Amino acid sequence: MTEIRNLKLPSISAVVATYNRADYLRISLACLAAQDYKGEWKIVVADDGSTDHTADVISAARSQSRGLDIQHCRHEHQNYRRAFMLNEGSRRAGGDILVFLDSDCIPATDLLTTYAAHFAPDSFYLGGVYYLNRQFSEPLLQDPRSFSPQQFWAGAARPRNLKKGSARQNFKRYWKSRLYLALNFRKPKIWGGNCAVNHDVFVKINGYDENYAGFNKSDSDLRNRLVKGSYRAVPLQTRARTYHLYHQVERWRTVPQIIDQREHPYFKWPDPPVVCKNGLRKL
Repeated sequence: MTEIRNLKLPSISAVVATYNRADYLRISLACLAAQDYKGEWKIVVADDGSTDHTADVISAARSQSRGLDIQHCRHEHQNYRRAFMLNEGSRRAGGDILVFLDSDCIPATDLLTTYAAHFAPDSFYLGGVYYLNRQFSEPLLQDPRSFSPQQFWAGAARPRNLKKGSARQNFKRYWKSRLYLALNFRKPKIWGGNCAVNHDVFVKINGYDENYAGFNKSDSDLRNRLVKGSYRAVPLQTRARTYHLYHQVERWRTVPQIIDQREHPYFKWPDPPVVCKNGLRKL
């Protein structure tokens, strides 16, 4: 039976970036499907050309959550193109708020509700990432049949299952962001694995800058352009929570793309225009 949605609440699209992390995506989609949000919302999986069983995971999630719109936006893998895949995913998205997640960042039960509660014009939102330890994470990935979102959330809420200092790090990011905004000093802290932006604002600034193909810092660039455009930052690191499943850093993420840091887009263009040229539209 399809649940009746409250049309007075902002509509949301959760855009989930993934690449060859089918088992992580399975947990992410299960916890998204169990969200307590009462408004209209959908999921777009932005897939950077996965070659594992990602498609099967998405198909199973659709079967188990028939009332939820889950779209699979896949393109061929050409190095690591996170900015490109999130832009492509956003093209399939709709609604008032875009929530950007990594597939290893598992949403708390009220993630969408929290973002919606702080919805305001011309705004973007800074969520938190709480790192889970290896002992808690690995059993979840090994036995898909026994997974329960409710049991996951209960376990993730226990301090003993977090990496040491993770909760403190989010607390510091929240208060640093508030301080920076109050004093107009430096920029608020953003975590690319969990952030959100009003859909119309994302379109106005032309989305992610795809010059960051193969590089990190695309989320910091997005934040810099939003701040420069005088859009309102809403720090929510201690409220809008995701839980990062433990895994070793893949080699393809650690191989340097550019040896000379001066050639990295983030440092080469320290004061980027608000509207990037190589984004949703090619200007």
